[in-house]
Amino acid sequence: MSSSSSSSSSFSPPVFNTIAAILVNQFDVAPDAIAPDAALSELGLDSLSLMEFVFAVEDAFHLRLPEDRLDPREAGITLGRLCEAIEAEIDCKLESPMAAQA
Repeated sequence: MSSSSSSSSSFSPPVFNTIAAILVNQFDVAPDAIAPDAALSELGLDSLSLMEFVFAVEDAFHLRLPEDRLDPREAGITLGRLCEAIEAEIDCKLESPMAAQA
């Protein structure tokens, strides 16, 4: 069993675990390379794989990440930042369920 430290990260473990599972199962990323502070550019994904990864994440969470919130081509984007962007989109959907009717 691995020990877990309580961190001050601002995203939930289920979001991170889902992203980690996508990386391992669909993109053959080594589990030990996956950490909240790991940059997307350090995961061994080329530009096409990186875009496919973002699409897989969007599909898994049934959302679209606007490029102004998170551009995966931007240098230094971490898995933690990706989790935060996903949760922000989830929160937006939950806070404004009637926004589509406006």
